[in-house]
Amino acid sequence: MNLKPLGNRAIISLIEEDSVSNHQKGIILPDTVKGKLIRGRVLAIGDHEQSVLNVGDVTIFSENTGLPIKVENQHYLIINEQDILAVVDDKFKEE
Repeated sequence: MNLKPLGNRAIISLIEEDSVSNHQKGIILPDTVKGKLIRGRVLAIGDHEQSVLNVGDVTIFSENTGLPIKVENQHYLIINEQDILAVVDDKFKEE
């Protein structure tokens, strides 16, 4: 993929095998977070100096967040970092 996000955006590859409930593996989110939560892997990050994301991070965000794009027959999401709700810790990735 030859795509570089700008500013505080990230390119995300969706992890479709599961979604996250509001109370899965110890993660409790308030009722203000409505809808399905989606997991995705960070493929690229913008040039924002204060980014907390790293390439390879697994993230959680609300459905209908970001801009879906298709590059070389692959589907990705361009998302603002502020729309990402959490980065999944390594200990949750293994379970």
